[in-house]
Amino acid sequence: MRSFVLIILIISTFGCIRDNKIPEGIIQQNEMRKIMWDFMRADAYVADFIMKDSTRDRKAESTILYEKIFDIHSTTQEAFKKSLAFYQRRPDLLKAITDSLRSDEKKVQQYQDLKKPQIDTTFRKMKLNKKLMEKKP
Repeated sequence: MRSFVLIILIISTFGCIRDNKIPEGIIQQNEMRKIMWDFMRADAYVADFIMKDSTRDRKAESTILYEKIFDIHSTTQEAFKKSLAFYQRRPDLLKAITDSLRSDEKKVQQYQDLKKPQIDTTFRKMKLNKKLMEKKP
């Protein structure tokens, strides 16, 4: 009886352990992150520029951009869909990808904030003081 309980305990312990290996035919996490990042940038481009041009079809332009992304990353739409379905069944692995995407987005935002021209308040104050001095005769 003890050996039966011990065997059940061992089986249940090892049955609960998840394997973090990515099966063959599934896009690795880092490459998946890069593809998803490119998709996000393509969608932003379509929303910001293509949608403003009424002569262009949003869906067709998106499809063209997505195909270019697949070519750049040497993958196919089918492989991407298969990989995405795998990661959706494994939220622990998908969370790592989405967290990386958020981190990348924050880095880009910080870079863009640094590139914005800073307002020179000293120059503005000098200009204001000059105007005040001209008004005081």
